[in-house]
Amino acid sequence: MRDVVQCADVHEVSADPDAFRLLCLQNLLASTEERVYFKDRDSRFVLVSAGWLAVSTPGRSAEEIIGATDFDVFSEEHAALAFADEREIIATGRSIVAKVERETFDDRPDAWVSTTKMPLRGERGAIVGTFGISRDVTARVHAERALAFQALHDPLTQLANRAALFDRLSQVLLALDRRAGRVAVLFVDLDNFKEVNDSFGHRVGDMVLVEVAHRLSALVRRGDTVARLGEDEFVAVCTLLSEHDDVRLIAERMVRSVAASMAIGGRDVTVNCSVGVASTSEASTEPDVLVRDADVAMYAAKAAGRNRFRVFDSAHRATSAESRELRAQLVEAIETSELFLVYQPLFRLDDRRMSGVEALVRWRHPARGVLLPDDFVPFAEEHGLIRDIDSFALDEACRQLASWRSRPDWPDDFSMSVNVSGRQLVDPGLADRVAAAIARHAIRPQSLCLEITETALVGEVGDVEPTLARLSALGVRLALDDFGTGYSTLAHLQHLRVDVLKIDRSFVEHIGRSGRDRSIVAAVTAMSHALGMSVVGEGIETDHQHAELASLSCDEGQGFLFARPLDPDAVVALVQRSDAPESLP
Repeated sequence: MRDVVQCADVHEVSADPDAFRLLCLQNLLASTEERVYFKDRDSRFVLVSAGWLAVSTPGRSAEEIIGATDFDVFSEEHAALAFADEREIIATGRSIVAKVERETFDDRPDAWVSTTKMPLRGERGAIVGTFGISRDVTARVHAERALAFQALHDPLTQLANRAALFDRLSQVLLALDRRAGRVAVLFVDLDNFKEVNDSFGHRVGDMVLVEVAHRLSALVRRGDTVARLGEDEFVAVCTLLSEHDDVRLIAERMVRSVAASMAIGGRDVTVNCSVGVASTSEASTEPDVLVRDADVAMYAAKAAGRNRFRVFDSAHRATSAESRELRAQLVEAIETSELFLVYQPLFRLDDRRMSGVEALVRWRHPARGVLLPDDFVPFAEEHGLIRDIDSFALDEACRQLASWRSRPDWPDDFSMSVNVSGRQLVDPGLADRVAAAIARHAIRPQSLCLEITETALVGEVGDVEPTLARLSALGVRLALDDFGTGYSTLAHLQHLRVDVLKIDRSFVEHIGRSGRDRSIVAAVTAMSHALGMSVVGEGIETDHQHAELASLSCDEGQGFLFARPLDPDAVVALVQRSDAPESLP
């Protein structure tokens, strides 16, 4: 009987269209969820919803708002922008759809809303006012800004990172075409930072790095940039210098400022630094050349006794016998098989079963012992040797994978990841070399994953997209390594043919201590899954980090908690142990 009465009520109302429309409007305005408003041609409020009142004018009634304008509710700045939008809608008849704008108030924190604003038309179609529907997007805007900030800044010191530094340096060099002046780069490297870590621990070491960042930032001008380039390396870019500005004074102040005692963790800590300076007044100067020259000058300062600065001159580069010797040694290492691979295991986070390995190149130097990639790969990239190193790593990794897979008990889904230098991505022959290695060792393409760093994608993705497309067409998987340390690839992810995203260890390291880092990892993981990518956490060293990543649905992980890089025989033993996950660390 109750259903019959309801149907009768609906029939009765729908028989009177005006009454029905009025009922719809009343329900809309009574909603506390929707923020709806109607205005006349003079931008005075005519009707507002309960949801709009609750957020925009808490404590005030609709009667108090009717006839008022935005200038009576919001700040002068926000009201003026809203008024301009309404003038445009009335003049053109066109709607403004999903505009994200800041709502600023005089008596409370700002908020962000996404608003669709439309013309309000009378019965004959004439525009009699405007109306709009808003939704609060403050949380989304804050999350997007946090991600954007993290992509451009070092998570520890909050300074610009490598990608942001080179982007900024490119801009200021181009500006020399419009305004005469000089640009200077100061390369700062701490002299005894390893001793700090060894003596006081990495926590104190991190605090020292933060303090150095503060001191360097205090010495430059507002328009200059200070970046953290590596573990204990900083770079300052000083712009719009005149011929009378002596950058030597800045370098000298940096040396003195860093050397001043620091009160860290209840103890006095002292570090020194060496500074290299390079400058130019030519807009055509390449950013990496200027940074490299400053780096060369910094090493000259170290060679002169450290705790001082040196200004680059061409003699530094011309007489760099050490550099020439290192190149000859590296060429010989490639030719005489001094290079070899070790394998960093990769584990599924849900059951700790081993799913693959990442091949890592090492150099067995005859005098210096085993060298890690950071000791020679950047040099190889700079001196045109990286293609030979990458080719060796690719072929040896494929050979080893084929050898493992010939074992009767080897897992079918075991994968091999190989790092590819960013400079190789613009080489049209890369895909052919990968195809040849797959065919030569008769491995399945889908078992091979090529890892590229996020910073390799700085600039136009279109430069590397043809190579990525050809690699993807071969059937190999592609992984984006060190995600979070590069520049603007968030916007590029949906356009890249990437199967795996590897979250940089800097996020994993702080995931248990930083709510922001945890939120960023959660957002990146959800976004990657939505785009059909799997997610790997790098640098997992504690059970807590493992548990946090697993709770955020991160798929796989690698790090010293599970295993250090291993030789091939140790990988076999670990795969066999992986069948009994309770025996793993």
